[in-house]
Amino acid sequence: AAPELGGTWELIYSVNAEAFSPLLNLPAPIRPTSLQLLGEDAEREVGDGRVAQVLNFPFIPLSLVLSSGAIPVKNKLTTLEIFPPFRLEVVWGDDTLRKPGRLANGRAKGGSRIQLVESGSDADFRALNARDEEAQAAGRNMYKQRYLEVTGQPGDLRVSEVVSGDPVIVGEVFVHRRM
Repeated sequence: AAPELGGTWELIYSVNAEAFSPLLNLPAPIRPTSLQLLGEDAEREVGDGRVAQVLNFPFIPLSLVLSSGAIPVKNKLTTLEIFPPFRLEVVWGDDTLRKPGRLANGRAKGGSRIQLVESGSDADFRALNARDEEAQAAGRNMYKQRYLEVTGQPGDLRVSEVVSGDPVIVGEVFVHRRM
């Protein structure tokens, strides 16, 4: 990801996020918080050249980590192309995923981590998500940064939109705050 995007970002508002993750529509007391890891934060957690979406559940030390490859599109550095492999992991008993700057000394050490899914193509991953044939045949997802504050400090805001790819999620808008 572009250096300006690096860090841990908390999802504070979204439009049409139910298509992205039905878990984000749970009632507030049981809804997981949603973090996005980019740049060095993602590298420490899921590897180089990857991004991660982390859902942290309240009351229990459970996190879901969905990761994928991500690169800025040439000549459009404000747009990220998302690509396989897609991985879904369950992390139990590791509270470090809930804290910004938590991995300054490397990948989290505590808890249990289990990989549930690894998918080598967009089509296969969409099939796992019960997408229809049209969605499975669509191109890669592209996320355009519509607004980005670049102080590098906690509180920076970022607005992104899915501008192409899976038709189920194209048009979704996300507002994140840097932690």
